[in-house]
Amino acid sequence: MTDSLSIIIPALNEQDNINKLLKGIEESFIDFKNLEVVLVDDGSDVELENFIDKQDLKLNLVIVRNSYNLGQSKSIEVGLKNSNSSVIGLIDGDLQNPPDQLKKLYEFYLLNEFDGIVSYRKNRKDEIYRKIISKLANLLLKIFTKSKFKDLGSSIKIIKRECLDSVVFKGDMHRFISPMLEARGFNLHELEVEHAERTMGESKYGVGRIVPVLVDGFLFYLTNGFTRPSKYAVGKLSFILLIISFLLNCLVIYQKLINEVFVHRNPLFIIAMVFLLLSIQVFSQIVKINENE
Repeated sequence: MTDSLSIIIPALNEQDNINKLLKGIEESFIDFKNLEVVLVDDGSDVELENFIDKQDLKLNLVIVRNSYNLGQSKSIEVGLKNSNSSVIGLIDGDLQNPPDQLKKLYEFYLLNEFDGIVSYRKNRKDEIYRKIISKLANLLLKIFTKSKFKDLGSSIKIIKRECLDSVVFKGDMHRFISPMLEARGFNLHELEVEHAERTMGESKYGVGRIVPVLVDGFLFYLTNGFTRPSKYAVGKLSFILLIISFLLNCLVIYQKLINEVFVHRNPLFIIAMVFLLLSIQVFSQIVKINENE
């Protein structure tokens, strides 16, 4: 008996790719019954539904449009709420992950007894600077999460619904699905997938995305894999307070060196210390949460 499959596609401004992607999914999964596709339009500038040739599609297609840009993690959560299958497939809307690679993961899932199949990208077809940044970020995230997987940034996955129902989708947490499920004891396997060049549209991930991803990675480390939503919120607040304290202290040092403002006479130093103490106090709440579990 095969499991039913819902493929969730979070997409932002992918009007040039979406119809081709849907046709690719239809062709790749032509032999599979009980297939549902949930397209989550994440507040695109134009409605993606208007760019889909529905008459030419034979997919069981559900389209949900966010009223504004919620981000990829929340869009996945929206997709889960609007899907009905016991197994979930995840794929981006940019066509850099060919649909036949998702089929490859699903076929492997059906033949084995894993809770999910995640992926790592073979021969990434991105600009050199994006490859370098991605490798550095991936290295740091693997240190934070202690994950065994090679490519935490690869978004194409096949996972049981019950697994995804156990995690919290906030910030850039879609990047942490694999280590979050590892932390909860689920049995995952990683497969190699092909990666394609982006030929249409623009990437939504630039250098500016690294900082929030690393912040979430650090919080993952602090909170033991975000096992509870309260840990995430408290951890993020603690980290923000710590960063503010650090920046204020940098300014105090700068004023000391350049303007010869004595530290003990600088009100910014007192404010920085207040933020540092607040950060420590908030972090202590995480410790209490862990002790109460």
